[in-house]
Amino acid sequence: MHKISQLIKSYRWPILSGFLVGTTYVPFPPWALLFAYAPLWVFVLNEQTDLKKTFWGSWMTQFTLTFIGFYWIYVTAKDFGGLPAPVAALALIAFCAFIHLYIPANAYLVKYLSQKFKLSFGVSLLLMALGHSIFERLWPSIFTWHLGYTLLWQNLPAYQWADAIGFFGLSTLILLFNALFAFCFRGSPKKVSDFLPALIAIFLFGVLNWTGSLRSKTLQTPDQKIEILAIQANIGNYDRMFAEKGVAGYQEAILDKFLEQTRATLPNFPKTELIAWPESAIPDYLDQNLLHRKNAKKLSDELLLHKIPLITGAFSKELSIADKDLSIFNGLFLMQQDPATGLLQSQAYRKTHLLAFGEYMPMSETFPILLKWLPFISNFGRGHGPMVLSLNRGSTTPALHLGGQICYEGLYHHFTIGLAQKGAQVLVNVTNDSWFGKHSEPEQHMIMTLARAIEVRRPLIRSTNTGITTAILANGEQLQRSPLHEVWAGSFSIPYLSNPPDTIYMRLNPYDLYFLIFLFFTITLIGGLGVRSQKP
Repeated sequence: MHKISQLIKSYRWPILSGFLVGTTYVPFPPWALLFAYAPLWVFVLNEQTDLKKTFWGSWMTQFTLTFIGFYWIYVTAKDFGGLPAPVAALALIAFCAFIHLYIPANAYLVKYLSQKFKLSFGVSLLLMALGHSIFERLWPSIFTWHLGYTLLWQNLPAYQWADAIGFFGLSTLILLFNALFAFCFRGSPKKVSDFLPALIAIFLFGVLNWTGSLRSKTLQTPDQKIEILAIQANIGNYDRMFAEKGVAGYQEAILDKFLEQTRATLPNFPKTELIAWPESAIPDYLDQNLLHRKNAKKLSDELLLHKIPLITGAFSKELSIADKDLSIFNGLFLMQQDPATGLLQSQAYRKTHLLAFGEYMPMSETFPILLKWLPFISNFGRGHGPMVLSLNRGSTTPALHLGGQICYEGLYHHFTIGLAQKGAQVLVNVTNDSWFGKHSEPEQHMIMTLARAIEVRRPLIRSTNTGITTAILANGEQLQRSPLHEVWAGSFSIPYLSNPPDTIYMRLNPYDLYFLIFLFFTITLIGGLGVRSQKP
């Protein structure tokens, strides 16, 4: 017990940083946004801290913040993975131990450079912020996150700058503000002037928000509008599992629930022009060549009766692929009536970014036995990148180009940039977050998805199975949000531009990352040469 007490005392500042970061990220208020990493960085750059303590101290930071912000991994491992509670707890601990190792990697690198080149405290702090920003962009992760998203979560106008520098760029600015706060503690602050760097950070943050509020008023006025009805059917996990495995009656029951809720809701929203159902809402195939199947035929007849198009998640099958597993895809379908023939058309997008351990088993191509050992893990085929679906809006209104994202594809800025470059006018994200519990993940996933709309300045509607179903406009206005784990339906009026322009961020990405890398090494070189030039 004494050893544990001594360990906590020795690493109290890194642990404090982990707590500050973990309780500042979504769904918490960003109360420590400007100084959350400061305790860790001051600890690392202390002359008494060697490389070993640097690594383990920053490791404790990442473990603490991960445990606070991502404990929903336990729920996922237990419910989705079918693991016993003790094993699921071990899975959470393993996740916390390894997933954010970029934090100790960056701290170790900067500490090493600081010692080797005898860099000043201020230069080392600048490298710490820049290096952290570079690492969080490059580090492989199944759930990319950073503190930039908290701006949108709390509706702080600074997020409006994301169309110029992206949310990664906003994260970089936040890290630089943290460096300014940390600079106040290069010694023991004794007078007001010692806190000047922190005051500068607060002032710059205020300017960022003020100019952000002005920026939102300079956007083009939308010239088109569409009414979209989103259906949240709240299908239970085990019902979905049985349906996906083809257990008799479950596919029909789920389809009936969506159809019944849609029928009951449509009279309340007579202006509806498009119906949106969530990811894999229909656990069956909706490909054009398979619309004769029982469930697809039933859905087709209903849509032809209402004469309203539907965008929905379902499965897609490629009959030409010999591999039984890889011939099945997680798909997004736009189903609408052909004005010329009166028949139902089905356009399909197949998911490209698959969820590791959820939609494919890493290394299974090399070791197929893994799929037999872990039969509950799906093994979907992989799509071919961003794809735009065209919605026919009649003879007097131009077709609407929909940019489809399936689930966590909405976390990747480059994927959404690809959709915008292909002409998407409105983004549509379909998701099923039912496996992740009722706290933290639904809010985190939602806000990270909505962030893509600001970076490319296209409105986005998000349709989910259990919540949170919502929408955001190109100017950042967030519309109604559905409750979690309840049956719900809501109508969204989505204004959009016929010819939305490319944003600055679309044109600069990924050169902003290259610039940060260049800046990091340039500052290191200049800092090192500056110290050497002062030697006698």
